[in-house]
Amino acid sequence: MCSERLHEDCSFYFKWIALFVVAVSLLPAIDYYPCFPGDVAIGQWVQRVVSPDLTWAEEISHTAKFPSFASLLLLALVLSWSLAGWRGAILCLASLFGMLVFGHWIGPLITRPRPSPELVHLFRPLSGHSFPSMFALRYGSVFGFLAVLAIRTSSGPVRVAILIACALLLSVGGIARVALGAHWASDVIISYYIAILWAAWVVSLGMPDRGARETENLGRI
Repeated sequence: MCSERLHEDCSFYFKWIALFVVAVSLLPAIDYYPCFPGDVAIGQWVQRVVSPDLTWAEEISHTAKFPSFASLLLLALVLSWSLAGWRGAILCLASLFGMLVFGHWIGPLITRPRPSPELVHLFRPLSGHSFPSMFALRYGSVFGFLAVLAIRTSSGPVRVAILIACALLLSVGGIARVALGAHWASDVIISYYIAILWAAWVVSLGMPDRGARETENLGRI
């Protein structure tokens, strides 16, 4: 029983270490290359297919800024509480706080420039760097967290509804940022990856799955 538990623990930590190594290994490439292959083509394609009036994209972008973001966060906290009680709400805050700290820490270190107006249309000039997308970090750490929490704690129509809603919010938000010319697609995708990976890690630590708890209880008998 002890050796089996040790094997499970090693597999658990190896999986997470590998996923975080992938995230960390992307950072030097992001800093070195102004954009990745396919970024320009994706950006131009998105701007061709969406409405030329990008007011909707600007409004969506504002939802990731305080105080507007506070309403979405409150909704996420209520849903987290309904799914997993007070622990779910605390973990939701931890997920967001971790990405806020990460974004403000990594921002000055990664100097990838914003998309060039020579390559894509810019809704308006923006200062700062292209990576990370603070929009994606905030959305990913909250709505990605909700999706992971729903997978861990719910089933049936409730799980499906939450997953669809979170997927739509993340997709529309990412498209909005690319359509505005604020970020390359790779900025948004990698920021989402980091945020959702962090959210999943927070959930895995704070909400052990039922099978793991049952195995642990059997080991104590």
